Amino acid sequence: MSVSSSTRELDARSRAGRKNEVALVPMTIGACLGLAAGSFCGGSLQSIYPYVAGRLATSSDHALWTLTYFLIHWALGIALMPWFARKLGFKRLFLASMVMLAIGAGMGILSHSLMTMLVARGVQGISSGLLVPLVQTLLLRHFPKRHHTLATALWSNSMLVPFFFGPAFGGWLAVNYDWIDLFWLVIPFALLAFVLIRVSLPEDRPTAPPPPFDLVGLALLWLGLIALQIVLNQGEQFGWFGSPFIQRYTVAAILLLGCFIIWELTSEAPLLELRFVSNRNFGFGLLLLCLGWSIFVGWSSILPLWTEVDLGYNGWWGGVLLIPLALTAIPVASAMGRIARHVSLRMLAALCFLLFAIAFAMAVYNPEIGLAATVPSELLQGIAVGMLFVPLTMIILSEIPADDLAAASTTSNFIRLASDIVGVTMLQTLWQRHTESVAALTRSAMSESLVRQALAHARQDGMSHAQTMAMIAGRLQLDASTWSLDDALRLSAWICLGAAAVSLVVLKKPRPQGG
Repeated sequence: MSVSSSTRELDARSRAGRKNEVALVPMTIGACLGLAAGSFCGGSLQSIYPYVAGRLATSSDHALWTLTYFLIHWALGIALMPWFARKLGFKRLFLASMVMLAIGAGMGILSHSLMTMLVARGVQGISSGLLVPLVQTLLLRHFPKRHHTLATALWSNSMLVPFFFGPAFGGWLAVNYDWIDLFWLVIPFALLAFVLIRVSLPEDRPTAPPPPFDLVGLALLWLGLIALQIVLNQGEQFGWFGSPFIQRYTVAAILLLGCFIIWELTSEAPLLELRFVSNRNFGFGLLLLCLGWSIFVGWSSILPLWTEVDLGYNGWWGGVLLIPLALTAIPVASAMGRIARHVSLRMLAALCFLLFAIAFAMAVYNPEIGLAATVPSELLQGIAVGMLFVPLTMIILSEIPADDLAAASTTSNFIRLASDIVGVTMLQTLWQRHTESVAALTRSAMSESLVRQALAHARQDGMSHAQTMAMIAGRLQLDASTWSLDDALRLSAWICLGAAAVSLVVLKKPRPQGG
């Protein structure tokens, strides 16, 4: 080969390298923007359920279903991503996810009933779920190894920042304009991410065909989760297991999910690799991760609801209540990769749950004091949230062979997100039922002389009998709701204290060569 041809070849390689390096910037922006748009879809409604209920002509409790149905399909999207990536390639799958996200947002804009909104949230959830592992894979594949820490930080913050700050923005938009504009905002960002990836990412169509798609497993899983969601969402309304309606759906959920587990354990190409759950660190580590994440998501959904429905604050303040979590969670999560190199993973997991327990125990929710009293416990809880993922994820994957890490990660992420629907619904149900019990006990303990005295004072102030009774009933409901909230906080503190002990006693020390 001549010197001139060698020089031309080197120049061509150099130009190609510079081209790929330049393409890395729009690819990163597009991938992170798409993931942020999906996360924003999930978190932006958390502080405005009363506003959602008003548009859909339903109750605030039913409006909470827009979160749980999103979470179900978010988890399904994560489970579907590996097969579709092998079928379509990463680029085409990302583009398809952006189109789905825009379509889901458009369906939400046109929805005027709870049922159509739940369908829209399902479409948004699947597309957002596909993006979680997809964007992580894209960043790690195209960033140099020396910058993988940066890639992981970009991925995690693209997912967390909209989740934390989305509720405040959604509340501000609901108060000043219309909350449905949240979906209008998603569409241009999804299209911009589509264009950036379309022009910056090279084609990567798979050369080998994927394994057979586990359609039976998907059908069993989806139907089982929907049946479970109906039981959790409507159990309180129908009187739980005293209702034939709830009994039928409970049996259906148990049978469908049971058949799914059996099918996955015996299938040659399963949708989820459930066999990893029998591993001690994987099983118990995943249980702890599900517990911590579901309690956090449950409280981040209930507190804005209490702030708006019981205290009378608008959606903006309901969303602002979650911002202190972000102020500590995001920097702590960014630093955990370096901290975990020097501190025992089991100690970090135990400390995480201990901080959760302290935050719940010290929380002060008092209508007389105001929302400022919640900030110290929110800041401490944010530190715990930032510490949650890294140590437990490393423990979960510590004994998984390298070839199975992708499948194990997909399985653990699916189970973690699916556990959210149980945590959110059970915490809300506990709060509602305890509120009713406390209100009934307080009403029975009120003496007639106290009521007559209150009526006399109200007449002196010019209030009618009906106005006075409404004021007493409202104050009674507010006190009962706040007391039951405090009791649920203390119960959460004890649960997290037990989880801290399990982290130290049950989990094994990860092997140095683990995942």
